[in-house]
Amino acid sequence: MNANPQATTSVTTATEKPKPKPRPREGESRPRGRGWWRWIVTAVLILAAAGAGGWWWFAHRGESSAKKKAAADRKAKAVAVQTTRLSEGGIVRTSTQIGTVHAYERADLYAKVSGYLDELHANYGDRVAKGQILARIDVPEIVADEKKARADVLQAKAAVARAKALIAASTAEAEAAQSSVEQTRAEVDRYASATEFHEKKLARYRDLVAKRAIPQGIADEEEEDYQAARANQAAAKKAVLTAEADLSAAKARVRKAEADLEQAEADVAVAEAVLARAEVMVGYTKIESPYDGVITKRNFFPGAFIRSAAEGETLPLLSVARTDMVYVVTDVPDRGVPHLDVGDPAEVTLDALPGKVFKGKVSRFADAEDPQSRTMHTEIDLPNEDDTLRPGMYGLAKVVLDTESHKSTLPASCLVGDTRGNKADVLVIKDGKAKKTQVTIGADDGLRIEILDGVDPKDDVIVDTRAVADGTPVRPIQTAEAPTQTAAKPAPADQG
Repeated sequence: MNANPQATTSVTTATEKPKPKPRPREGESRPRGRGWWRWIVTAVLILAAAGAGGWWWFAHRGESSAKKKAAADRKAKAVAVQTTRLSEGGIVRTSTQIGTVHAYERADLYAKVSGYLDELHANYGDRVAKGQILARIDVPEIVADEKKARADVLQAKAAVARAKALIAASTAEAEAAQSSVEQTRAEVDRYASATEFHEKKLARYRDLVAKRAIPQGIADEEEEDYQAARANQAAAKKAVLTAEADLSAAKARVRKAEADLEQAEADVAVAEAVLARAEVMVGYTKIESPYDGVITKRNFFPGAFIRSAAEGETLPLLSVARTDMVYVVTDVPDRGVPHLDVGDPAEVTLDALPGKVFKGKVSRFADAEDPQSRTMHTEIDLPNEDDTLRPGMYGLAKVVLDTESHKSTLPASCLVGDTRGNKADVLVIKDGKAKKTQVTIGADDGLRIEILDGVDPKDDVIVDTRAVADGTPVRPIQTAEAPTQTAAKPAPADQG
């Protein structure tokens, strides 16, 4: 047994719930000094709670300030970049190269013959018409040769007339000889008939004489007639031979006259050729304008001795240029050559005429590249009726090569690194950082490049990528969509 039963009771009591003390009855007074400690505990708890709240508030306020400070530091370290977005409308392929104005036609006028400059009717800047005589050269010997050649032609033509007259006379003689031949042949026939008649008559008379029917004298007379007829017949035959010989001679004279005519006509042709050459040489003493134009050069004055170009003269007497039309020469680079066509729109701006744009079309091109420059000679015709354009002016000639694209583009400076076939990289802003993004590219004009896929139209693409890399914190300083390109208003792109 426990020696101290009172302590045991105390322990047991401590483990049990204490019973609530009875409230004092109405009219009884509350015993003093028994509830003050509750107030003290309450106050301590309140102060502790306030202290803990203050500590939490100050602790979290400091943490938030640190986060804000860190964010501000990150923002301060972010690289400021200019951005852009996809521009609707694909590449308007153009070639903008230096262009030079040339006269539509130009000629250096040289003297064909040597002599003294007798007359000069043109000088720098004079407007001249086609066929107008600009100068004359005095060459007396050429003029004399022309006169002699003209006289030779007249002489040759006179020989032709004589030959024709001789042909006519010879032909008439031949016709007369032919008639004489026919006449003598008729005489031969007549005398042959008379001879045959008298022969028969003589034979009959001789028979009668033999029969003593007639005297011998009658037969003798008939024999004389017979012999006369035979003689006439022989003479007629000889006349035929003479007439035929005369006919042959007449025909020969006709042939000779015809040959003489051919010779005379050939002489006329030769004389006329000599005259024509002489006239050409005389014509060379006159310098004429080949077309309507303006005099751009004059190298001699009246009285100067002019050597012909055939004798080695290298300095032209005058130069004339046609300027109612001009053409601009430009060189299209190799990349634009496959897209160049006659009729492509072109715009020309000249340094001497600022603010003016001259519109035309491609008129012709070489259809072959210069192996040295890898460019192709191209010409653009421009009207110049008001004489605004002067040969030698220069500026820029822009040729629109292709406007058949409907894709989107970015500035070429957006590309990062090298392209790989039709693939390239750009930097797009994602969560405040530059993110390298692969894109598929199309045509490239040197300033802008077509983006086929890989970038959303709302993506902010960094324009200048030299100061940033993949993952670099960035902040945009300007975000603007590029203007839409259309075929009607092509972007200022340069194929060269």
